[in-house]
Amino acid sequence: MRRLKKGFKLIQDNGLINGLKIIMQKIKGIQNCATSLSYSKKDILGFYDYILYEKEESEYDKNPSNEIEILWFIPDFGIGSGGHLNIFRMIYNLNKLGVKSDIAICGNSQWIDNKIAKEIINKHFFKLESNLIILKDKEDIKKLSSYTIAMATSWQTAYYVNSFSNCYKKTYFVQDFEPYFYAHGSSYQFAENTYKFNLIGISAGSWISEKLKNEYGMECYPFSFSYDRDLYFKHKRREEKRRVLFYARPPTERRAFELGLIVLKKLTELNPDIEVVFAGWDVSEYKIDFEHFNAGVVPIEELSHLYSQCDVALVLSFTNLSLLPLELLASGCPVVTNKGINNSWIDNEHKLFVYADNNVNDIIEKIDQVLNKKIIIDFDYINEFLQSTLWENEAIKVKKYLENIIEEKF
Repeated sequence: MRRLKKGFKLIQDNGLINGLKIIMQKIKGIQNCATSLSYSKKDILGFYDYILYEKEESEYDKNPSNEIEILWFIPDFGIGSGGHLNIFRMIYNLNKLGVKSDIAICGNSQWIDNKIAKEIINKHFFKLESNLIILKDKEDIKKLSSYTIAMATSWQTAYYVNSFSNCYKKTYFVQDFEPYFYAHGSSYQFAENTYKFNLIGISAGSWISEKLKNEYGMECYPFSFSYDRDLYFKHKRREEKRRVLFYARPPTERRAFELGLIVLKKLTELNPDIEVVFAGWDVSEYKIDFEHFNAGVVPIEELSHLYSQCDVALVLSFTNLSLLPLELLASGCPVVTNKGINNSWIDNEHKLFVYADNNVNDIIEKIDQVLNKKIIIDFDYINEFLQSTLWENEAIKVKKYLENIIEEKF
């Protein structure tokens, strides 16, 4: 039944012809996978072949017209991907500043061909003027046109950029410290090694920038966060029931789903009138024996409406700060998060969020205090801060970084 619903959703989102094409491709992929599992061994070497791509030095001269042309190397994407949303937003805003961008999907794509992939981006993210290329292997890298800047956007794509020579400068759009996504093993090491490729970092915030500079000697320049004013603002409260929202991402270790679940169980015992709202993932397969609403993956245009119905949100992150806290605050919902410079780098006065120690009891206490008005949230300060931020200004900052990188002014 779940697969049937997903099929209908694909057709609804992408039209009958494209939707059916995608469904057939996915079925074919499942069949190929089943055949592979039945008749062959797992191809680890084939899966990680890009790790062995040899380093190639940049060989392209600077564009004499001073126009910046970027080729963004991205991993494949799905509808609703937050990391890709940030990439496409930056491409969109840089384009308005006269920076031309094309996009290369590394390692094939679930969207069959570049035409369908581009249509998905335009419909579900931003309408981009970029050309889109799907890279299947090392030979495809050699066929790429020349660009002023090659931009990696994840540790996997950094191996592709490291092997790309037809550019003037190589850079790295770093949104998180990706080794922390894994146990300390192969993938951790593969990710960490990319910070030693001598790529120039453009980082999402100062925590990552300082970490990469201090621990890896990586040249790195940070931009800050904002929120979409058209999407996130305070909506009318529909009823008086008290609600606590939890950003629930069970497959994403850094979001600490288990810790949050234990906290919320105890919190509901202390406050039996509350309803917990799980948003970010379908949690129906988990046993949750307290009153809750499983919102699942909420369409982006509906998020602010949901946030505005909640009295407090718990957003845990053990790597970089999520964009979600600012979007919650813009919707009028206070935020409790775990203490750490990874979350507070944007909050110099420590007045945006309520911070809790990384243990069950202190997180419970902080949520309870916000819920029961024992901690008063300074929304005058918060709203003033929010109004001082703008994604377009961060794009201006990034463009200046790129200009200085090209001119070697740093």
